[in-house]
Amino acid sequence: MNPNAPDWKASWTQAVTDIRGAAPALRDVTVRLHVQLAFDGTRLRFVLSNHFGTEPVLIGQAAVVTEGASTQATFGGRPTVEISPGADLTSDPVELPAIAGRDLFIDLFLPMETSLSTGNIAGSTWSISEVGNHAGRRDLAALPTPSGAGPDGVEYAAPMPLLRSVEVAGADVRAVVACLGDSITAAGWPNRASVLLAAQGVALVNRGIPGNRLHRDGAGWAGAFFGRSGLARFDDDVVGTSGVTHALIALGTNDLGHPGTPAAPSEPVPSASDLIGAFDALVQRCRQARISPVLATITPFLPAAGYDTQRDAIRQEVNEWIRSSARAEIVVDFDRALRSSVDRTALAPEYDSGDHLHPSDAGQDRLAREAASAFS
Repeated sequence: MNPNAPDWKASWTQAVTDIRGAAPALRDVTVRLHVQLAFDGTRLRFVLSNHFGTEPVLIGQAAVVTEGASTQATFGGRPTVEISPGADLTSDPVELPAIAGRDLFIDLFLPMETSLSTGNIAGSTWSISEVGNHAGRRDLAALPTPSGAGPDGVEYAAPMPLLRSVEVAGADVRAVVACLGDSITAAGWPNRASVLLAAQGVALVNRGIPGNRLHRDGAGWAGAFFGRSGLARFDDDVVGTSGVTHALIALGTNDLGHPGTPAAPSEPVPSASDLIGAFDALVQRCRQARISPVLATITPFLPAAGYDTQRDAIRQEVNEWIRSSARAEIVVDFDRALRSSVDRTALAPEYDSGDHLHPSDAGQDRLAREAASAFS
């Protein structure tokens, strides 16, 4: 087990990325951030992040709200605090039982003009209050998730800002699995797998970023949103996950699909040896950090836009290495779980969302079952 923070374990996480320009500037409002925990605990604390900010973020007041209680949160004993540019900040412990699967809200009052820069575009739920400090009000009316313009000028649901993780103490958990992935992961199979594994004391926490790649940072019009590569963010999003015991690495799809679009046409498609080298490097870094490495095979993607038979041949070569390599302690075969019984290059129709790349809701359930079976 990784020795970092042995008494605290991450029960909910998101992998933060650069969201500048995708969310409205806020002033004199309370943001309410909605999460559901993977496992219970007797106390909790939360981690805020200004990792990509260039100015301090002032938190005027914070609170944790559950169905049955509301408790003010402090930072070093103070109700008001600044998060420095580039920094993370952990709240003091809150004496409030954390209950898996139930709604939990983190309220943050932002008294000054705040340009949101750090968050996640995976579609987490949050809202903004009417003007004023409403932190901790159980009757706070939830407004719709704000919208913001993406780099392409189109309006999207604005990324949920500032919150990086919620950690609990007093949990009866034997394994915390940090899932390093892309949009397929961000869509939620780790959360569903945690429900299946709850009775066994295993939790999968989500470190997925839509558009993320293993070998290179995000590219094209949404490059900043797509985040740093898995290699670059491993220390923050895996080693930096409190209580982590395993790292499940589920990347590679966008490495093969993005060269040409949204990345520049001049960007080469990585070879199988490029991707294998990156996977192997992360396995070595897991072992150095005393974290058990888990590798997931890359799911089928033909005939999705941007992919072709050459890229699929690379995918299959990488997958065979993952299956046969003794480097990983566990292999989760997402490829076999989702592929068509008559065409190994394509998703089974029942697991295809319609774009031939992203799994449907049934596909997410299938991934959750496959991941859960690896830890049963």
